[in-house]
Amino acid sequence: MAAIVGQAENFGGFSAPAPKWSIALQWLLLLVVDAFGIFLAVSIGQDGNWFFAIAIILTLLLINVVTLVPRLWPLKWVSPALALMIILSVYPLLYTLYIAFTNYSDGHRFTKVEAVELLGERRYLPEGGTAYRWLVFQNEAGDYALWLTDDAGESFFARPNTALEAVTPNDSGSAPYNEDGVPASINGYTLLEGGARFRAINDIQDLTFGDAGNAVGIQSPQAAGVFEQQWVYDSATDTLTDRATNTVYSANNVTGEFVAPDGNTAPIGFWVTVGFDNFARIVSTTLSQGPLLRVVLWTIAFALIGTLSSFGLGLVSALVLNGSSFGMRLLRTLMIIPYAVPGLVSVLVWRGMLNANIGVIPTTMESLFGWAPPFSTDPGWAKFAILLVNLWFAAPYFMLIASGALQSISSDVYEAADVDGASRWTQFWRITLPLVLVSLGPLLIASIIFNFNNFFLMEALFGGGPPMAGTSAPPVGHTDNLISYTYRLAFAAGGTKDYGLASALGVIIFVIVGALTLLQFRLTRTWEQVSENV
Repeated sequence: MAAIVGQAENFGGFSAPAPKWSIALQWLLLLVVDAFGIFLAVSIGQDGNWFFAIAIILTLLLINVVTLVPRLWPLKWVSPALALMIILSVYPLLYTLYIAFTNYSDGHRFTKVEAVELLGERRYLPEGGTAYRWLVFQNEAGDYALWLTDDAGESFFARPNTALEAVTPNDSGSAPYNEDGVPASINGYTLLEGGARFRAINDIQDLTFGDAGNAVGIQSPQAAGVFEQQWVYDSATDTLTDRATNTVYSANNVTGEFVAPDGNTAPIGFWVTVGFDNFARIVSTTLSQGPLLRVVLWTIAFALIGTLSSFGLGLVSALVLNGSSFGMRLLRTLMIIPYAVPGLVSVLVWRGMLNANIGVIPTTMESLFGWAPPFSTDPGWAKFAILLVNLWFAAPYFMLIASGALQSISSDVYEAADVDGASRWTQFWRITLPLVLVSLGPLLIASIIFNFNNFFLMEALFGGGPPMAGTSAPPVGHTDNLISYTYRLAFAAGGTKDYGLASALGVIIFVIVGALTLLQFRLTRTWEQVSENV
């Protein structure tokens, strides 16, 4: 408090104490932020996401330190940005690093306690239990209810999460009654018959009616029965028992599964740390000699070839169009058009032009030569098409910045080279290219990094295809790079949703990109020294 009370404002060389109302307002705002942040952190932590809760607490701690320590008051103006950086950048990075050391995937998305609770909620219909004949009702809100009749002739009206209500045929509800005494309506529900009853079966077959102690479910179009808890956990022996089959599943706290004596596992596993297992899987024979090695080689090849080809075409275009005439300016403007068109529009246009059936490129080549490249089905031609589209995207960018770099080179340098008898080719290699690289070198490294992580082009043009043989889980294509392959591991339909392995790959990609970024900084300093010596 004393630190804030002592806060002062500087007016013309002397300090004036801050008004008391200003100090009180700061305290009030800080208390409100702290209260809201702590409440949010506790709520998120109780839901199981303790990493996010810890990130929120650390952010609050940062805000309080900056506010209460006088030497850090200048940081108050950037503290919101620092807080957002922690929440949006640092937290996802650390959380991904943690997931990389776990088995988090389909079937292992919950903690052990959560897995046991979820399995405990499952019900089954035992043979020989209480059986009912049923008719279905529905109200105006679309909610369903059942009219149940047991073997003893007793009837009940059953709604979800509500105890069974005893009813009397030909008495309960509103007339008319059918031959079994079931009313046409009761408690706002209307009896469904014929086709309406048949259509309702799809909606109610997964519902339970009645309370937890007497939960009734649909067994067949005519019969219903009382559900019982299927999975029962014994904490003393750390086992789960499937009452439907009387099978005991023992917890394996290393793999995060409940395993039966015959090797089968319970339908829900749990989340455990597995150390470096995910990283070991990446370099294992299955992945390194399978799709992963081909994906890595294509990723590197695309990053290097895509960047160098775009740079080469852009530099040549800049050299050819390096003039001040109207025609040169017009041509430079026309070459920038691909760079100005939205990327999604360009990719959709290219995908249409490369379509084997209606695309202008295959159909034209077919009519002229009797043959057209199978861009979408042949791995080699698919990669060539991606490099071609990338050239369309990136060459205008390099042409633009190379034009600026060329115009910054003094003509005196070339005049001196002419006096020394240097040829145009020698001038290009000894003068033009080194001086252009002073400006474009860092951008080349940045372009390599961008192409290394170019998910958009791979996914939008061919969806990573054509598919590799034997890679159904996840389905991997010949034009997938590391980013799109990681995406398929974690999210793609038909994949394993293996978030742990995908996070491990993400960590490796981060390390590679970080190393390339450090290289970019080092080369930038080197090229700056070259520029100073010219």
